[in-house]
Amino acid sequence: MVSNTYFLYEFHGLWFNATNFDDYHKYVANKKSYYKIRRISDRICKEHGLSVIPDKQNKGKSYKEYTEYKRGTSWKGKLKYAVDKAIWTSTSFDEFLIKMKEAGYEIRQGKNIAFRAPEQVNFTNMKTLGTYYTEEQVLKRLEKNRYKARTPKVHSKEVRLFVQVSSFIENDNRAGYDRWAKLNNLKEAARTFNYLSENNLLNIDDFNQRIQDIESAITANEQQLKQVDQQMSAQKLIQKHSSTYRRCKKIVDSGKTSSQPDSYRKNHSADYNLYASSKKALHEMGVEKLPNPDRLQSKIGKLESSRIALEAESKKLLKEKKTLEIVSTNMAMLDLAENHIDKSTPSL
Repeated sequence: MVSNTYFLYEFHGLWFNATNFDDYHKYVANKKSYYKIRRISDRICKEHGLSVIPDKQNKGKSYKEYTEYKRGTSWKGKLKYAVDKAIWTSTSFDEFLIKMKEAGYEIRQGKNIAFRAPEQVNFTNMKTLGTYYTEEQVLKRLEKNRYKARTPKVHSKEVRLFVQVSSFIENDNRAGYDRWAKLNNLKEAARTFNYLSENNLLNIDDFNQRIQDIESAITANEQQLKQVDQQMSAQKLIQKHSSTYRRCKKIVDSGKTSSQPDSYRKNHSADYNLYASSKKALHEMGVEKLPNPDRLQSKIGKLESSRIALEAESKKLLKEKKTLEIVSTNMAMLDLAENHIDKSTPSL
């Protein structure tokens, strides 16, 4: 092994005599001997912490394949184009296979997936197209397409506040801003009317009654949430003390049959104290008989489910309350606008 440091970079090589002095045979260079020498060189380099040239992942094209690829008659070139096109318009592997069938390719599935064009004699394994076309890479590319898929835009029907013309808008931009504000307010007025019509709130008395009902429902929901939280906290506290009581009771019962009870009690004094405190806590909470652990956990689970449902109902009620407040504000602005128009119109 020789290292040359005369150049700007280090050059390492394996030198040996081409003639064997034992049997006078000459070294014959071929692929087998080359790879054997290369393996020895790589092993020596790794042992001394030197870099090793990695194997190429992609094999080069043969002259026949290269010329066909340039002419546009290569089956692999056509298959690459078809695979890329099918992947670009697919989000799953099944959809990709359907697109390949629609392109006219016959599919052979096995250890490696292969395709055959209508006039092609043999199947072409997709892995021979390169590392970018292995089944694993195709699945990764399809996975990326799922996040690129656009969902259709849904126009919101939620009621929003009217836009008021601000005094800080410059005179140069006021005409365009006023035009946009009028169009926006017309849309919001239509949404406001549709909301009132769909919910049968065109009568002002019905509208005010709906506001009162929502406020009452929000208050009742808050009280129910508070009760569920209190019950859940109490049940979890019972679960905690019951678990401690069961664990420590076994230690206390073992001390009754111990040959040295004083020494045993001294060594387990912390468990004795926990036993007494948990027993006292359960008695103060009105628990005379230890509850079944599974039933207690099931009860806690039901309370948690109830809390989740109440929270969802609370969000729904608060959202409706906010919508009613916006509708009320828009109605007030419409009344002001109508009064302004009536006053500005001259009487006959």
